[in-house]
Amino acid sequence: MAGAAPPGGCAKSGKQYFEIEADSLNNISAITLLSYKEGLKHRVLYGVVIFALILMTFAVLISGLFLRDISKIILDLCLSAVNVGGLLIPFFLAVHLLARDIEKRTIFTILAQPVSRSSYIVGKYLGIVLLTGTVMAVLSGATFLSVLAGRVVYGTRFFSEFSMQAVLLSIFLSFVGIMVLNAMVVFWCSVTTSAFIATLLTLFTYLIGHTIDDVVRFLAAEINLTGAHVSDTVRYTVELAKYIFPNLSAFDIKLQAAHGLIIPAADAAFLFGYGAAYICAALSLAMLIFGRRDFA
Repeated sequence: MAGAAPPGGCAKSGKQYFEIEADSLNNISAITLLSYKEGLKHRVLYGVVIFALILMTFAVLISGLFLRDISKIILDLCLSAVNVGGLLIPFFLAVHLLARDIEKRTIFTILAQPVSRSSYIVGKYLGIVLLTGTVMAVLSGATFLSVLAGRVVYGTRFFSEFSMQAVLLSIFLSFVGIMVLNAMVVFWCSVTTSAFIATLLTLFTYLIGHTIDDVVRFLAAEINLTGAHVSDTVRYTVELAKYIFPNLSAFDIKLQAAHGLIIPAADAAFLFGYGAAYICAALSLAMLIFGRRDFA
């Protein structure tokens, strides 16, 4: 047929497709590594890690004042330190790595290379996630060392309820929750060029994500117990926030882990799926908005 493409044409186009895909992956990997190395240069990172390690040491020392709850005190403080260390990334480093590129116009240097805007977004996000994982891994190791020190100092009888599986699951879900928050940082940085506004929006997201369930329960209790009238505007606003913003409090199971309680596997799988879906949605919107922005 006259209009048929030569057999080699399909092979060539397929080869070009995979070459393009390989180039995209190489660009993403390069941006990821660059962002990771840039994040490691910030002194605030080491300051927070050192503070968290001091808090863990302090936890071992003061837990002796609560003889019946030694393991719970150590784990609660140590897991809180791991979470604080992880939250350092979205609130201090992630915004700096993203918004400052736009504010200082260094993004032009990156996008002047054969790098797509989507590759830039994905690479930056993965670099932030890698940085978060590194910090939380170091602090997680320190957590288990603190538990070991507590066993040596106070005896194993106070750690009868300790569950390695519960602690690991708590750390993992905390990591997933912070990954969701990091995705929101990327989204907000794609919306605004101001690092301050992006940080403020991230803070609002964090606060809403950790309080929305309490607000919903409070409104329900006020209506059911006291018969108080809640305006439709307030109810609709709360419902809208409930479905738009991520429920970050759902990923916080430190209390259960400190008591050696393991949440059902189905609940953990649901939380992981919920987090993954939210991350994909936030990054997709970020790529869509960022791809249409004019940086001139």
